[in-house]
Amino acid sequence: MTVLTEVEKASVARDVRDLIEGSGQRATLLRVTGAKLYGSDDQATEPIGEIPIELVETPSVNLSDNVDATGHVLPEADVRPTDRIRLAGATYRVQTVKPQNLFGVITHQVVTLIHLR
Repeated sequence: MTVLTEVEKASVARDVRDLIEGSGQRATLLRVTGAKLYGSDDQATEPIGEIPIELVETPSVNLSDNVDATGHVLPEADVRPTDRIRLAGATYRVQTVKPQNLFGVITHQVVTLIHLR
């Protein structure tokens, strides 16, 4: 038995895309350049581009105390752990990137973020 048809899966993926893009938030994605210093957040970065993101600064209660925010990004966004995301004057280090799968369709990715102070 098929839970969702291919048309329904495509529709869900479009709806999630519309929600993320509709948030109106665009972040600069930064990638660490040169030698990576273990444990340092003061590494040189270079901008990779802009990505739409839906950022939630108040994490849900089930998140670790070490996480300051979560973000939802498009499935094709080339976001990697240790990348930086700059949005509204704040910079975050990407802790994890988890694709979200709905019955065989990756609808988006959830990134956990650490605010760099």
